[in-house]
Amino acid sequence: MERINLSVHPKDAAAKILKTLSSKRAEDVLAKRFGIKGTGRHTLESIGKSYGITRERVRQIEEAGMKSLAGNDEVQKELQSMHPVFRNHLSNHGGVSEEKRYLNSLADAKFHPHINFLLSLGLPVRKAEEDEHHHHRWFVDDETLNKAQTVVSRVVDELDAKKAVVSEDELAALFSNHAREVFGEPKDEKSVKSYMSIAKTISRNPYNEYGLVSWPDINPRGVRDKAYVVLAKHEKPLHFTDVAKAINKSGWSQRKAHPQTVHNELIKDARFVLVGRGLYALKQWGYEPGTVKDVLVSVLKQSSRPMSKDEITKKVLEKRMVKENTILLNLQDKKRFRRAEEGYTLV
Repeated sequence: MERINLSVHPKDAAAKILKTLSSKRAEDVLAKRFGIKGTGRHTLESIGKSYGITRERVRQIEEAGMKSLAGNDEVQKELQSMHPVFRNHLSNHGGVSEEKRYLNSLADAKFHPHINFLLSLGLPVRKAEEDEHHHHRWFVDDETLNKAQTVVSRVVDELDAKKAVVSEDELAALFSNHAREVFGEPKDEKSVKSYMSIAKTISRNPYNEYGLVSWPDINPRGVRDKAYVVLAKHEKPLHFTDVAKAINKSGWSQRKAHPQTVHNELIKDARFVLVGRGLYALKQWGYEPGTVKDVLVSVLKQSSRPMSKDEITKKVLEKRMVKENTILLNLQDKKRFRRAEEGYTLV
């Protein structure tokens, strides 16, 4: 969401408006409640303690101050030059947007409290609180909000049915298609991105893939799921130390994954197969657990005829990462394997 230029800086506008209050205490209470003084938002209790009054009395002062500003002609005149800008900017981006995205387009983060204060006076746009499915969001009217949330719901349902991650372009296409159906008209890229921004149940993984936050591919919970995603994305066997490095690099968690912990989890999970010294692959790739000799037995069992050394070696290397000499050495076990002119078979 691109930044717009305001004719008056939010900090200056907020300070000017607060100065119109006849009560210095009311001015201080509102500044602290909105976090305008740069120390974060103060609670009713903390303000009450500083003045030696009850929380209820602080609430009364806050409500009276806001009511006074709402009825002040000088204040309303000041807001008239700003409120249409706030509303039109949001309207030009689909009429709804995730809170930080919208506020960042109006001012730097340190001035967001001032923007919130200005928006609360006259409400040119409104705020919907975070819920199970959506982030905190600002919107121009109920109809637009409801339609945008319907778009989100339909995209979530489609992703749930697909059960597969998508690229950012593919996700944008899903939102665009459903927005056209719900709103009855095509929506531009800015609007589509705004609708995407409010979806709380859709997220991105470190590989720039999108899906539902409940999916292990997007939000893996434990070391095993994280290791699975890492191997699946690399599409080749990795040493357990490299798996640990990839997990730590991903940013899934601030908690560091230690190589030995990763190794232990790989050993315990049947989805992973040890295919070399410290090298692990996914079983779904066709790799088989067990010793080289176990794999040799499996290969010959699956064959309907004797196999040559080259054929056996090729098959084993598809399932394990070992040296050819290791395969041939194990093949010399006469208690398990029989050699004939046609090739090798099981005893």
